[in-house]
Amino acid sequence: MATLKEIISEAKVNNDFIYRGCAYESYDLVPTLARKLGAGRLNQDISFGQYDIYAAIVENAAKRGYREVNMNGNSNELSQHYGIDTSYLDWSYSVYVALYFAFTSYIKQFVDEKILDQDIDICKMYCLRDDFNKHKYCIYRLNKTLYAELKKQYPKLPLIVYDTDHKNKRMESQQGLLSSIDTNNVAQGSKVQDSQIQILVDWLHSNNSSDSLEKKDNKYLWKNETLLEKITYKLPQRDRNCLQKYLQENGVTSTKLFPDFEGVKKNIEFSEDYNILRDWEIAYQEAPLHSNFIAKEDLLKMANGDQKVIDSRLNTDQLKEGEFFLFH
Repeated sequence: MATLKEIISEAKVNNDFIYRGCAYESYDLVPTLARKLGAGRLNQDISFGQYDIYAAIVENAAKRGYREVNMNGNSNELSQHYGIDTSYLDWSYSVYVALYFAFTSYIKQFVDEKILDQDIDICKMYCLRDDFNKHKYCIYRLNKTLYAELKKQYPKLPLIVYDTDHKNKRMESQQGLLSSIDTNNVAQGSKVQDSQIQILVDWLHSNNSSDSLEKKDNKYLWKNETLLEKITYKLPQRDRNCLQKYLQENGVTSTKLFPDFEGVKKNIEFSEDYNILRDWEIAYQEAPLHSNFIAKEDLLKMANGDQKVIDSRLNTDQLKEGEFFLFH
């Protein structure tokens, strides 16, 4: 398990990697379109040919739409950055961008699924705060330099990495890249719902078993160097506060990453969600039990959102040095 400090420190001294942040450690490198089609067919396998046909229909519709609204840039990259299900995965040259997306995605899902429209009593509140504080995120890092060497040696490599399209303002702001699979070059037995790294592993093994990727713990090695690594981490309160500060200092905020109205909307919505987490005493760090017993009447006031009592009895997350703001 890595710490926030370790992840950032490693990124500062190694420029070979690109990053993808995920809200849950269980998330694999499977594009939204592949997951959607699998779920739509009750997890039955679909062929890569069917996958290509569906993706082409979406792409053609998107191209038509982008022309009608005069949007510039590659249609697939625009679709990925404007929320359409595609066969691509987002990456970034910036570890901070990856950390932003992992953190904010989890906040939104946590509030939407576990708090809004839910009956929450004190007992459930304790369980939710425990879930929030002990949650495991993950970040993938891909060695782009080593990938280029692998691609040079194997021109038909199924994994394709596309660099930043500077006509796409969101992609440019996010220092973004995309990865996808060339479905014409996959090994027999590979499935649409397989992770991109697994499809790559299977292809290499089928083409040159003596030069395969070696899986070691959460790393995939090629010629004894790390090609891909999955890093799991938690964000205790101190790290959450530090992360917000780091993101602000490095210009990784909603309005910077989404330089249009969507950025304004996300800033307000994420701030609302974070205030909900504070009001329910979920985004906080508890004092040691023996040093800070809380009276029953104070617990009830806290459960009802009495901010003065909350601030006096609990060390809630700070919203002073990041982009998120207080609503009171």
